[in-house]
Amino acid sequence: MSPGGHGFTHLFTLVGRHRGRLALVLAVSLAASALALVQPWLTKRLIDEGLIGRRLDLVVVICAQLLGAALLSFALGAFNRWHYLTLSGAVLFSLRERVFGHILRLPPTFAARRGTGDVLSRLDGDVAEIQRFAVDGVLAAVNAALVLAGTLAVMAMLSPVLMLPALVMLPLQVVLTGRLRPRLEGLTRKLRERSGALSRFLVESLQTVKLAQSVGGEGREQARLAALNRGYLGDLRRVELFALMAGGLPGLLGGVAVAAVFVMGGAMVAEGTMSVGALVAFTLYLGKAGGPVSTLMGLMLAQRRARVSLERVAAILDEPVAVINPPNPVRLPPAAAGAIRLDGVGFSYGGCPPVLNGLDGEIPAGAKVALVGVSGIGKTTLIDLLHRHYDPQSGGITLDGIDLRRLDLGELRRRIAVVAQDSPLVAGTIADNIRYANPLASDAMVMAAADRAEIAHLDLAAPVAERGVTLSGGECQRLALARALLQDPLVLILDEAVSAVDRESGQRLCRMVDTLFADKTRIVVSHHPDALAGADLVFELSVSGLAVRRWEPAA
Repeated sequence: MSPGGHGFTHLFTLVGRHRGRLALVLAVSLAASALALVQPWLTKRLIDEGLIGRRLDLVVVICAQLLGAALLSFALGAFNRWHYLTLSGAVLFSLRERVFGHILRLPPTFAARRGTGDVLSRLDGDVAEIQRFAVDGVLAAVNAALVLAGTLAVMAMLSPVLMLPALVMLPLQVVLTGRLRPRLEGLTRKLRERSGALSRFLVESLQTVKLAQSVGGEGREQARLAALNRGYLGDLRRVELFALMAGGLPGLLGGVAVAAVFVMGGAMVAEGTMSVGALVAFTLYLGKAGGPVSTLMGLMLAQRRARVSLERVAAILDEPVAVINPPNPVRLPPAAAGAIRLDGVGFSYGGCPPVLNGLDGEIPAGAKVALVGVSGIGKTTLIDLLHRHYDPQSGGITLDGIDLRRLDLGELRRRIAVVAQDSPLVAGTIADNIRYANPLASDAMVMAAADRAEIAHLDLAAPVAERGVTLSGGECQRLALARALLQDPLVLILDEAVSAVDRESGQRLCRMVDTLFADKTRIVVSHHPDALAGADLVFELSVSGLAVRRWEPAA
């Protein structure tokens, strides 16, 4: 298992939180199984005492008892199904929410490194596989063990001699299943990886449909999908055929046992040492014993499949969180104005050469600062440090004199707003997107922000299409500015916010920002001179560090 220790012990601890409902489902399940054990015994009495004994009154009574047992079993099944689904859903949702919550705390590079499709495959398929084993496994194991014990006890009462062929097959099933488990685990892991690759392809392809159309690549994309589908189908066939072979062994061996029982039992009936009803009942119980045996053998195989999924989910849970919220955060003072200071800031990604090294600089409250430098020099990394997606590995950053690591993470990110080139849009209406940073904002506040950002002409109740394809680049950026207005930050960071619009629209957006956020600290990252116009300071990043100078308008 993974070094983080997110193994089956932790999984069953999660299930244990719902032990009350688990106990209820298990008790009802056992009651239904007990009813099922009664039916073959009633069948024995029906044959021996009713039919062979020629007692019609007893036949009617026993048939009524069989019908009552069937109706009660149906009612218990319906009741149990309701509570089982509730329990199963609670465990599934708890596990998925925990994994998703951890993902929300991971650095921005996580999803890009793993691939969105692969992460979705683990959140969906693997989490569901774990849940099935955790809930079904506990219920099935306990129920199967008790039902098997009860069945064998009744069979021993009916005929200890006929127990021999039934018991001989059990060790053989265990040995064969044990040999099949490692092979099934390897096939399942490969299938899960195929599923992740397929999901990753679909997510990436749906995001680049327009590109494929523009270069006539539709055929190539379809061919890639067909190849992935063929690979997935091949692995799926191997897993299913292997699982079918493994799952069919108990039935095959059970059939051999039934044949042996009929041969030996038939001889006993002919000799008069056993009644016909007892033989029929014994074979019915033998058939019922096959169910728990198959279940227990299947659980051995399911444990391997669940182990693969658990390892894949644990790989996410073991991803280190880049930043943590301080246990006793310091509040920003009411007079906080957005002054930022960099003191010897250094940072590198995972042991790579430093991206930032010994940066020193100060941004006065309310100033407009142009952050410039060649591509890849670390501008986005510095923004991520300001937003505390990472912490500096040397030095520190303060906001109004308080180290960022001492501030509440939620408050820090509310007070520093980032409007990027590809400011994301969420599912919902335009109003929902404006309100996203301030969920308690009233409709009047949303309308006012939209008006100030010059998008009040849009239907705020209209749903936003995926990735905002029905909005122009300028409208998307104005929507992001309206969102930032409701956020009411101390610091506004514009990260290439006008690069996706034409020059005239970019100039209008820049003037709008300078007007709407005139009293806020502004950090502007852009290759467009218009966006940097009017800056108080220029922070220029280079391989040698950070140079601070006054802004000089181009001639």
